[in-house]
Amino acid sequence: MAIKQNLTKGFIHLSMELAITKLAGSLLTPEELTKSSSVDTPMHACSLKKQTERTVSKESFDYLSVVGSLLHIANCVRCDIAHAVGVLARHAMFPGQSHVRAAKRVLMYLYNTRHLGILYQRDCSAQNVPRMFEGACHPLNNGTNLLQTFADSDYAADDTRRSTMGIIVFLNGGPISWTSTLGKTVATSTCEAEVNAACVAAKDALHIQRLLFDLALAPADRAIVIEEDNAACIAQASSGLRHVRAAKHYEVRLRFLQQMVVDKHVAFHYCPTDCQFADFMTKPLESTVFARFRDNALYALPS
Repeated sequence: MAIKQNLTKGFIHLSMELAITKLAGSLLTPEELTKSSSVDTPMHACSLKKQTERTVSKESFDYLSVVGSLLHIANCVRCDIAHAVGVLARHAMFPGQSHVRAAKRVLMYLYNTRHLGILYQRDCSAQNVPRMFEGACHPLNNGTNLLQTFADSDYAADDTRRSTMGIIVFLNGGPISWTSTLGKTVATSTCEAEVNAACVAAKDALHIQRLLFDLALAPADRAIVIEEDNAACIAQASSGLRHVRAAKHYEVRLRFLQQMVVDKHVAFHYCPTDCQFADFMTKPLESTVFARFRDNALYALPS
């Protein structure tokens, strides 16, 4: 991982251009490297079908090794491929030609955008703001260490009908924590799926806030604001400690969120879907929409 720091201009940039170039060069043909310039998303919208037997040998394409390398890149700096790599990992046991093509598409996309990385800036009041407020300033921005948390979930998009949770946390203009993972249980409504994602997001954000407090970088008494695009989830979590009859099967997670809101550790803020940065962590998106979310999380090295 390359780390470029400029104390005068006040930024730190993290990227993995060399690792991506070496990985793509060892697995892609010259024709595929040339074609990669037209690949603007890491995966197609169509889903990958599961197989019951392996039809691609390890000698012809070491699928597990490739997915492991992509996981490393996704975990270090490239949150934009987290969902695509998570989908590839679900087919690690019995990969086929379609899975190999999907893995190569992720590689081609990475090669095409290998210059992108995470940019943290000292002056970032105008960066990664989900909506424009009066005075063009986020109401929670006190000028130092603005911690923003976005939580989202799709609904039963996987073949198992489990939902994919997406969480991304921004600090000083760049993402510091992100998750794209398939839920352990089948959610029976979009509200339940969003509550599951919000519960995981609250735990992550609370941990990060306490870490920042220990480092004397942020107060511990300020509520963490979670940006959420599901009104039913916000209503159930923000209505105080009460029993929700329709939520018995996920009431423990819901009660945890309600307690966090009552104790003023967490507050929910409605964020429109077109401003929900965690959306590209849960599903394949159309190229222009995907690029808009990605370009708010990843940047090229400033000149």
